[in-house]
This record gives sequence, structure tokens and C-alpha cells, in this order.
Amino acid sequence: MSKQLLRGVHAKAFGHKGLLNNALIQSEALSYFDDRRRAADLFSKMELWQRRCISLVYNSGSRGLTYNELRLTVPVGKVRDLQKFLLDMCREYLLWRTSTGSTMVYYGFSNFWGCFGMASEMEFPARAKFACFQNLLDWHICLVLSYALRKELKVNTNGTIHRRGYQICVDSFTSTKQLSERAAENELSFIFNFLTGNGWLEQEDSCLVPSEKALEFIRKNGFRLHQDVVSWWLKERFRGDRNHCVQLLKILEQPRPVADACNLLWVLDPTFRMVEKNKELPWEYLPRPLRELWLLGFVKFQMVDGKVAGVVLEQSGKDWVETSIASIPEQNISCLPNFELIVSTGTSPRVLFTLASLSKVENDEVFLRFALNRETYIQGLRCGLPEAEIENFKNWIKPPENVASTISEWNSSYYGARVHTVRLLKIEDLKVLAELSRFPQFTEATTEYIPGYGFILKPELEHKAFEILENYGYCPFVEKHDVNRLPAPTEEWRKDFVVAWPEAKAPDYELKDDADENTLQTALNSTKYGSNYQKMSTFDLVKVLRYAKTVGTLVGVKAKDPVKRNAKEEEKIFFVHALKLAKSPQVIEIQIYGKEEREMLDLSFIQEVKVFNGKEP
Repeated sequence: MSKQLLRGVHAKAFGHKGLLNNALIQSEALSYFDDRRRAADLFSKMELWQRRCISLVYNSGSRGLTYNELRLTVPVGKVRDLQKFLLDMCREYLLWRTSTGSTMVYYGFSNFWGCFGMASEMEFPARAKFACFQNLLDWHICLVLSYALRKELKVNTNGTIHRRGYQICVDSFTSTKQLSERAAENELSFIFNFLTGNGWLEQEDSCLVPSEKALEFIRKNGFRLHQDVVSWWLKERFRGDRNHCVQLLKILEQPRPVADACNLLWVLDPTFRMVEKNKELPWEYLPRPLRELWLLGFVKFQMVDGKVAGVVLEQSGKDWVETSIASIPEQNISCLPNFELIVSTGTSPRVLFTLASLSKVENDEVFLRFALNRETYIQGLRCGLPEAEIENFKNWIKPPENVASTISEWNSSYYGARVHTVRLLKIEDLKVLAELSRFPQFTEATTEYIPGYGFILKPELEHKAFEILENYGYCPFVEKHDVNRLPAPTEEWRKDFVVAWPEAKAPDYELKDDADENTLQTALNSTKYGSNYQKMSTFDLVKVLRYAKTVGTLVGVKAKDPVKRNAKEEEKIFFVHALKLAKSPQVIEIQIYGKEEREMLDLSFIQEVKVFNGKEP
């Protein structure tokens, strides 16, 4: 702060004391405004909607909440008081704000974390069963990579995944689909965001294939797969702020009704509406971060009639909160004489990936059942799995004698006579040839040493071999026939995953009461909850109508029957009483402004819509 502003802050706390040095002013002012008891006392005197605003801002951590987001959380009659309340809280130094674009972003101080928790007034349901995803996400990642290895995932010309490949993946996630059909789609989107964001998938012609980076990680660091997914998610959702994540997860250590959990995670995904009542919710109504915590195995859901009733932190989530490392699940592999394998999903991703590539999985549970047969096994070998990895595979599963001999026969039928296009390196100088054959860094880049002649090179490590050859004075001519690979398209997955994150700028120290109401209203009008007529997709239109029903605000629409050619467009202003969207035709029950009777309006008739936000038309 400037010296003048700092003196004003000091005077607010202690009154004028004349000329004081800056160090004393700062020390005394800080001791007054940093008092947690003062903050708690102010919080206790607030109205319920004010306490909710403060709690939401503090739960939002380093993301913060914009004025336009906060105004959707308060009762319609209190919207006009919100701006003054937030400014007063900034002057009391319970909040601080910064300007971004045409609106303000509000943040809390870490000094007061834990002071503004909202006690749950909702009764937690007693009768229910728990649904926990455990570590099935790791298995599903390996499964998607195996589909890519077999080139079953194709890409359309517009960069989207082909419907057949998409459906193959979704149909495989039967455990996720037990919650909702949409849950399997959300999980696939989550997995593709992870794989494409980390460069684990590449596009070769019209197919998605695993990158060398992905295969190398699975081979050497597969045991870290789950930890890497969590780290990536933490970076995406919390911008790497682990303390913020831990702060929210600790609130879920005790069972909470789903409405509480949704409102807690709403601060990271304000595109979902706040839940007011204690009731069960389907998967589609949960904020994205809460869904992802379940997919990561950090929380478990209490289910009632196929809907989520409560949320509580799972043991793996508690372990991660305490140590930053999730608990290691049980590993178990059993190979039966009937060519079936029973494998737990806690098994190393390296083993799971190889099994998914060589065999057919017959279920989607914590203990997976694989069936080995010649057709799928040979198909897996043709995908390019290294021979050394196949030998390791036999050691991993420890097959009975009849299965081991059959696998050896299958391997022999494939590896016994092989046709490969290889690159031969001939070394004329026999002395240099002998030195290179004993040079470990060079032999790593070769497949085989041919005495008296040279080497067979590994295509992916040729550059390493040529760098070493340059030190011997050799510069061989290399004719390149590289496979044209491009980074996998990411836009299809990112558009449904990314959530707006306001940009934090310099704090507003002056806190002048000069916010431009018209500017704020203009910013609001550019959203789907604004008072300008806008055309919307059916999905957004339903969200707006649900919002209008929840807060009891007026809605204006321009309605026209799209089937009748000569139908005239008319304006209707009404309250929304019910949405009946379960079957066609989809209709809403409305009450025209100024009338008492109710009527039905077909959703397809609505051409444009606007929200009056509590103001009369």
C-alpha cells in the first residue's frame, strides 16, 4: 500500500495517533486485522446468504470467484446488496479483490482459512450402499492404450474420434456405466484429456496410436501411473495448488450430504447451479471436479435408487491428503489351466497393458477375468510388442504347464519365421567394430551384433547410434523413411473439460465505491443469464430454464412453431413452474406474467430467451 492508504487503514483500527513511523503503522494495523477472533465475530453476525458468500470465496482458494458468479448464489432480493457487502468485507480485510475485464474477482486470505466453515443443516441419509471406483481408472487407461496399439481408434477428418472407436471404449467401461451412461462418457473424456495432454497418443494416418513416450513410461515407470494422473489432475483443476485441494478434501473426511459436497466443489466449476435442497442427485448434476474425485478413487458415493445421496473421503484419498501418495492396492495374478487369468486391477499397469493387448477381457471389476486364445494372442504380437516383453509376460503370469507349452507354440509360430525391414550398419574397420561391440551405450541402440560385419539398428534409437559414430569420425548417409506421426487432436476433449479461471492481478487497495453498475450488467448480459435475447443450444436453454425455476425469476422468450411455415413469432414473459423433459415432446409448465392460469410451452418453439433477474418487465 501507499503510505497514505496505510495510514488510513491504521486510523480505521485505532483512530488517529498523529505522525508515526511506517513500521509501527504496519505492525499495529496487521495485529488488528489479522485477529481470527475478530474475523469469527464478524462472520457470526452476518446473514445466512452473507456467510455463504464468504465461505464460497474461501473455498475457491487461489481461483477466486467473480462478482457475476457470486451474484448467482444469493437470493434474488439480495442481489442489489451483494456489491456493497463484498466491498465492506474488503474494507474489513476479510476479502481482497482485483479487477479483471469488466468485473471484480474476490479472494480470501490464507490467515483465515478454517474460520468460515458452514455447518451442514441437512440430514445425512442412513440407508444406502456405497459405490467406490477404487483403481479401475488405471486399468481403463491401459485398456484405451491397448485399443490404440491395435489401431482400433480412428480419427475423423475434422479431428474428432470415430464413433466406432468411441463406442468400443464406452462399452468397455461397464463399472462406470452402473452409475450412469453419461459417467462412462465423462471417464473416457477424462482419460483422453490425460493421454493427449501428456503426448501419450499420436495420430498416424487416420489412427490414434500410443507414442513412444507412453510405451516407455508403461515399461519403466508404470507403477507411478496413478500418481502421475493425480498430479496432472491437480495441475489442471487447482493450477498445482495442493494445499487448496487438501483444504477441500479434509471437509469430506466426515460423510456429507451430496448437496454439501456439490456446493463445496462448485467453486471450481461454477457452470453448475448451486443445490439448495437435501436430496439425491443423478451423476449429470454433480460438478465435474466431484465426478473426477470419484473416478480417481478419492471419494465414494452413497447411492439411493441409482442416485448419489452422500459423499465421503475414501481411504486412498485420506492417504493422499496425509502423505501425497495414494495407498498401493493389492496385486494378484492367477493363471488357470483353462487359459483364463484372474488379475486384480492393482497389478502393475505394465502387466495390465500387455494382457489387454494379448487377450480378451470378459468383465470390468476389481478382479478382471482374461481369456487367452490364439487369435487375440497373435493379433497382439502383430501390434509390435517387443519379444523381450513377451518373455517377461510368461514370467509374470506363471502359467501351468499346458498353458506355457501352448504359449510357446504361439510364440514360435510368430517369431519362428519373421520378415522385417531392418537397417544394417556395416563397419569396415574391424578394430572399431570390436570396440563398438563392447560399448554398452552403443549396443543399447542395436538389436543384434553381426561378427565381422556390423550391427542391426533399432529404428527408434538410430539417432543415438549416429551420434556415437560421429565421435569415431563416421558420417554415414541415412535414407529416412519415417512414419508420419502428428500430435493427437485435443480440442474435442478440452472443450468439455476446461473451466474458466479468472486472471489474478494486482490487489485493489483503494477500494473506492465506484463500481460501474452498467458495466457489470453489460458483462452479465453477455452470459446466458443476461437480459438480452440470445439463441441457445437445447442444453444451455434447459440450464437457463432450471435456473429461472430455482430462483423464481421471470423469463422472456421469442416463440414460434418451427413446423408451420407462416407462423408468427411472438414474445412471452412468464414464470417457470415445471420442466417435463423425460419424453417427447419436451414441454415446460409456465405462468404468463400478469395471469393466474398455467399453460404448456413446447421447448422446440423457443427461438430466443432472456432472463429478467428479478426486475419486472
